[in-house]
Amino acid sequence: MILNRITINNFGAIYNRTMEFAPGLNLICAEEEREILFDFIKIMFFGFSDPYGKGCENDLYTRYQPEQGQEYGGILWFEDHGKNYRLIRDFGKETYVCQLFCQENENVLELGSDTPAHLIFGKLSEKLYENAADVKALKGTSAADFARELHNYLGALEKSWDSSMQLGRADQMLKMWRKGYLSQKERWQKDVQRQQDKMSARLEELESQLDELRDRKGQVAQQQTEIYSSASREEETLLGEQIRTTEKKNLEMIAVAVIAAVVGIVGLVGHFQMGDEMSRVGMDVCVAAAVIAIIYSFSVRRRLRSELAKQKKKKARMQVHQDKLKFSQEDLDENYNEMLTAFTNIQKDYQEYETETALPRSEDLEIQALNLAMETIGTLSGDIYRESGRKIRIRASRILRELTDGKFIEVFRDNQQHIMLDTEQGQAELEKFSLADMKLVYFAIRMAAGELLAAKTTLPVMLDDLWSGCPEEQILSALKWLKKQPGQIFIRTDNAKITELLEHIEYTKM
Repeated sequence: MILNRITINNFGAIYNRTMEFAPGLNLICAEEEREILFDFIKIMFFGFSDPYGKGCENDLYTRYQPEQGQEYGGILWFEDHGKNYRLIRDFGKETYVCQLFCQENENVLELGSDTPAHLIFGKLSEKLYENAADVKALKGTSAADFARELHNYLGALEKSWDSSMQLGRADQMLKMWRKGYLSQKERWQKDVQRQQDKMSARLEELESQLDELRDRKGQVAQQQTEIYSSASREEETLLGEQIRTTEKKNLEMIAVAVIAAVVGIVGLVGHFQMGDEMSRVGMDVCVAAAVIAIIYSFSVRRRLRSELAKQKKKKARMQVHQDKLKFSQEDLDENYNEMLTAFTNIQKDYQEYETETALPRSEDLEIQALNLAMETIGTLSGDIYRESGRKIRIRASRILRELTDGKFIEVFRDNQQHIMLDTEQGQAELEKFSLADMKLVYFAIRMAAGELLAAKTTLPVMLDDLWSGCPEEQILSALKWLKKQPGQIFIRTDNAKITELLEHIEYTKM
């Protein structure tokens, strides 16, 4: 890709300014242009994160926003894969425009805020664009600061290698799916737990009732045992004999009364039929004896009837008590059997729930599959990160050898993942070298990353002031190396030494 020209309308401190660029080296010296130009180019391609919504406080958006009512954007002319394009953007809230015009086929595409980058760069994300094209200077004032920054950057660079596989996004999607299945499983477990709690409470209630029924059955059984014991049977037999004896005596008294009545009647008749006085006196005695016998029999029978009634009432009470105990036993047996059946059924349901919870459900199988996929992605990501880091280090080592005429042979990591340099004098940790050497290593790594990350597109490289405090021979070596590269290079700096060194190299100054 070659940037040919840009027109900036009210973007930060630049107003209605057009700049022409050369295919090779381009030097940006003006202070305001150095601060704005590279941000403007990136925003033209990728847009703002969310300029009108919640992210309207975005630093870049608010930093470069003009006064209300003015244009906010510009035009970018560029060449890519043999075709010339014109990209127009206006970021105004009410006048938003995004058009990509191809001059060869005269097609005009009305695009969304983030579409141009997708059409132009394909799968190259904004983060990868920054790693590949926007080369900012390392921060820090000491060798330890520079070494730490370079170590962090190289690690982050290796992990951002997603130009061909969106592993991070895939992992996030798998986590979201797993979260859904986990939530579904949790809801099911809560429902099962509620059902089990209800059944457990019902089982405890039935068990308590069964214990109570067992106690009552025991009491009834004890009473029945007492009723049917030998003493009770003897009492019942004795009572029966007493009733029979009383009834027999009662019959005897009836017979006595009947005989006395007959004797009395005979005596009474004889009294009137006898002629002599002695016979009539004898008859009168019979009549008196009969009356006494009748009165005595009636008196005894009244007492016997009362006694017989008491005995029969007592026997009836005993029979009623026996019948009551029998019916109570039958009722208790029926209730006990019903409760025992209910208890057994609920216990069986409870065991079925326990068995069901122990068996794997579809959600469990899905979660296991997602966990396996996430583990695979993690392993694959680690392999890709290691491979990407290895490729970057191999290419950076070649660049270092070119820049130093073989003085620096290789950049690599040791077993503790420390950045190491292999030189003509031997191997040493990065912290052992000068700041200028670290900046040279950083430059080589950034150039290698730019080549590998944007393998299908040769991106313009935006270099910040990378060589402050470096020896002239290192700066000149880096500039000569850049001059030989096929892509377009932008160098923003206020270093007069770089300007002097560029006098020996063909470049375009803005």
